[in-house]
Amino acid sequence: MAEQQNNIPARLDFLDAMRAIARRGAACLRQGIWTSLGGSCMKSWELKKNLASGITNGQIDALYSTARQAGALGGKIAGAGGGGFLLLYCPLDKQEAVREVLGRLRELPFAFERDGSKVDL
Repeated sequence: MAEQQNNIPARLDFLDAMRAIARRGAACLRQGIWTSLGGSCMKSWELKKNLASGITNGQIDALYSTARQAGALGGKIAGAGGGGFLLLYCPLDKQEAVREVLGRLRELPFAFERDGSKVDL
């Protein structure tokens, strides 16, 4: 985390691009244009990996690649500190294939909430 914070001045171009993607993504969500969500997540994830050396690792990259090959359009890592979740956007007709290739992982369904993150176990 300290590396990422220290890199901010030199990485403003990446952060500006990520902000623009987030704004476009939020507008698409408000308009119900879900198909752009996967590509937006993928572009943002590719940019985020440039912010610091510990953003990803071989295992995360392999899972992400496997999900994309099975039909996920994009995704990102949610969480911090070495733990978290692989959040994927996947068209309905590809979800079963993605579940199959990532079968050893625990799936947590989610929904958008106005009040922020909540976990129902």
